[in-house]
Amino acid sequence: MDNEQARELLNKYNSGQCTETEKALIEKSFFAFNEQPVEISQEKLIALKKQVSKKLPISKSRSLKAVITISTAAAAIVFAVYMFYPQPENNINRSLRIAKQIFPKGNTALITLANGKTIELDPTQSEVKIANSGLSYSDGTKIKMNSLAESQTISTPKGGEYKIVLSDGTKVWLNAATILQYPTSFRERTERRVKLFSGEAYFEVAKDKNHPFIVSSKNQNLTVLGTHFNINTYEKNVSTTLLEGSVKLDTKNDFASIILKPGEESIADGASLKKTDGDLDLNMAWKNGKIKFRNADLKSILNVAERWYDIKVEYTENIPKIYLTGGISRKSSLSTLLKLLQMSGVNFNLNEKQGIKILTIKS
Repeated sequence: MDNEQARELLNKYNSGQCTETEKALIEKSFFAFNEQPVEISQEKLIALKKQVSKKLPISKSRSLKAVITISTAAAAIVFAVYMFYPQPENNINRSLRIAKQIFPKGNTALITLANGKTIELDPTQSEVKIANSGLSYSDGTKIKMNSLAESQTISTPKGGEYKIVLSDGTKVWLNAATILQYPTSFRERTERRVKLFSGEAYFEVAKDKNHPFIVSSKNQNLTVLGTHFNINTYEKNVSTTLLEGSVKLDTKNDFASIILKPGEESIADGASLKKTDGDLDLNMAWKNGKIKFRNADLKSILNVAERWYDIKVEYTENIPKIYLTGGISRKSSLSTLLKLLQMSGVNFNLNEKQGIKILTIKS
């Protein structure tokens, strides 16, 4: 299967014309290739390409049974050949070369005290603990500070993430571009209340039946006694996914209220709450170190890229109507994601202007 055949197969997939066998082959190939390191010489890639091509269907008259026998790893190599085989330098290849140097920031966060003073957290650490005696990292290292304010705010930049353990033992994982406000201590409080101003966070709430845990965010208030859940406020509507326990959700105006069970997801639009079955694998991919999308439109995929790789995305005209399924490691460079877009026929150009990396999508 040459480059053109690979592109045609992907175009069939994006237009919904693939057979179930072809669809499964493509989706498994994407995940297998992008979630596993590939260190193969060019000569080996060429040889494997020829070997796998013999087993793939080359015409409608040929049986698709051969496709079923191809392993996920072999299929992934076909796409690897397409993506990594040397191409003449052009705008896209030049952009990919630049994108290889663009990585997320990793463990980066800032704590702001009530008096306005800030503490930049150590990027070599991944977790900060809040206690009455002060702040410390998971290895026991104390964080120097002059005073312990009554409330604090932790924020992550685009491309950053961090884990915080609140004074009651509740664990919170913060995704990129997230702001969370919390009290230094929950002592002498009838409830444990925090505020998620923006972004996305996963909570594992310490159980305390006498002191409800409340997360306030735009469009909703969430109340729990002890449970695991994820709140995403990136888009206009707030989505909440429950993994364990039970939570009660109320709209800000108290017009609507629902209770979620494990595996369910709610959408809060400001006036109402809707409940559906949640896609736990997809919604929790970020916490598990992956970027995943399933039948996602191009704009939503690039919205994630903007936050995670700290880039700006522009469109020359209308946004291409392309829907993709795939996944990559969150530790991957931007080029890995752009190669998936390239395979699907997306035309783009990456430049830097005044320190801002701009990805231009062409119709």
